[in-house]
Amino acid sequence: MAGVLEPDEGRVVRRGGIGYLAQEIPVHRPAESVLTTFGRGLPLTDDEQAELLLSYGLFRPRDLRVPVGSLSAGQRRRLALARLLARPADLLLLDEPANHLALGLVQDLEEALAHWPGALVVVSYDRLLRRRLTGDIRRMESGRLLE
Repeated sequence: MAGVLEPDEGRVVRRGGIGYLAQEIPVHRPAESVLTTFGRGLPLTDDEQAELLLSYGLFRPRDLRVPVGSLSAGQRRRLALARLLARPADLLLLDEPANHLALGLVQDLEEALAHWPGALVVVSYDRLLRRRLTGDIRRMESGRLLE
């Protein structure tokens, strides 16, 4: 669904905006600041980008100039979540979204997902997160969808 892998057969047609949070967040530009990485591709001034990023409560003002390469796994996940929030999407694909997040942030994430107006696919082993999300739950085993 995210377009990361090619299908074994057939084809996949994607329509609309898709936001994807991978389980592992790679660092492509380690010297780039948090603010620069967040704002890449947004049609906003630096000040507007900073205001938007800080409005999510995921970073403090002093964090905005920190190089992305020096961030912890949790900080990189928070930056990836902020990038998703700043870009409209019809579908969010979240692979283990609670990984490396403090409990308070997981609860904030759950609240945000409960109000998400678009379609949502969450892959998670976190039983508490799964229990709190509403909607249809599907299980997979050995790469096959179970009914």
